[in-house]
Amino acid sequence: MSNPVKTLVVGSRFGQFYAAGVAAADHLELVGVLGQGSRRSQALARRLEVACFDALEQVPGDTRLACVAVGGAARGEQGPRLAQALMARGMDVLIEHPLLPQELHDLLRSAARLQRRCLLNSFYPQLPWVARFIELGRQLHRQQGIRHIEAQCAVQVSYATLDLLAALLESVGPWSLDNLAPALSPWRDLSLVMAEVPVSLRVLNELAAADDGRMQLLQRISLATESGTLLLASPHGPLLWMPAVRAPREDADGLFAPTDAALPCAEVLREACADWAQVYRQVWPRAAASALQPLIDGVGLARLQQRSLEVVELWQRVTAAIGFPETPAQALPAGRLAQVLEGADAGARA
Repeated sequence: MSNPVKTLVVGSRFGQFYAAGVAAADHLELVGVLGQGSRRSQALARRLEVACFDALEQVPGDTRLACVAVGGAARGEQGPRLAQALMARGMDVLIEHPLLPQELHDLLRSAARLQRRCLLNSFYPQLPWVARFIELGRQLHRQQGIRHIEAQCAVQVSYATLDLLAALLESVGPWSLDNLAPALSPWRDLSLVMAEVPVSLRVLNELAAADDGRMQLLQRISLATESGTLLLASPHGPLLWMPAVRAPREDADGLFAPTDAALPCAEVLREACADWAQVYRQVWPRAAASALQPLIDGVGLARLQQRSLEVVELWQRVTAAIGFPETPAQALPAGRLAQVLEGADAGARA
């Protein structure tokens, strides 16, 4: 592209993925990282060989896009205030989830007044496994209807999970919410109806102090139809189709026919990502950069904004129902199963 779009990244924690994605995209130009002058922000700017700004006034005036990887009031951060200031400087803004309903309403009103584009990014629908899950789920829903959805997620990505479901169902409402189970563990079970489809939602309501990246899982979603179940085991795969169970045909004597056409127990539609190193180095940066496209061309922007407004209202009700997150018990290391079992055996022997 002859004139790449000049793009700023605000924040250097999750912003690392945005900065890497923008820097690698041919149609974008990373002008720098805006932070508070921290060692991390300076190191990120050095790694990508761009400027490190600690004041908005230092950002070049011809910067068109800004990725605000800074949270809102729900995380005790000032992302919306920064987004407002960036739009006032003439930039279109992508801001990371989650935001409170009033924060999002205020941002979109400011965008309209300033004639700028603004988008709340739930991030995960940009991942190829999730995008394919949404695409196939829509086709199944149109052809035969989804009977039920089961979704599990960490509280940190509860907004993103609801947004994924809204994208799949192509609607949020009419919706309703019931708290099914008493709080006997950090897992909170909720019964939802979204767009007239029943949803069982289980949220791991744990949040380690100063470490929102510590999770047992991100998202796991399955949708059931008459013909089978579509399962997204994680946002990074695998994506599976499990045909519904049917007894084999019988022969003339009433015995099951052993020559029945083979039907797989499960079809692997998309293999899982190789490892977390690939996720962090390639998958997430690409997803971050691709999320900017509606701000560049405006295609689908109004629809995405309206969906965000509806999802954020539901998300606020969900988080109110599950209550304040608990502190995780023991910080055990993640590892391959063999390593985990070996560690448990060693502890027992001690």
